Amino acid sequence: MKWILNSAVISAGAYGTYEYAPATREDLRAFLAGGDAISRIGYAETAEVIERWTGFRPALSREVSPLEPGDEAMVVRLRYRVEPGRKGAPVAASDADWEIARLTRRS
Repeated sequence: MKWILNSAVISAGAYGTYEYAPATREDLRAFLAGGDAISRIGYAETAEVIERWTGFRPALSREVSPLEPGDEAMVVRLRYRVEPGRKGAPVAASDADWEIARLTRRS
């Protein structure tokens, strides 16, 4: 399965071997081109950034993302932590505030 996430947090009990590597906007665009990625994007601001970069607007969802061996995810997240009272409010000043990475569950 393919996932799009706003966090690289691994679900409870999802023990295994993972690979986490940097990715580009072009990688993200190609990953989303098939339209079959399951969204676990929890913030509207993250969805807006993804749409601006790729033309694809992911649905908002906070459900668990149970990656299985062989699953891949693209993670789009801020490079810094947000103060708890600011979560969900606009927080990023520029595109440089964001990180894109590929998360793959190997086993």
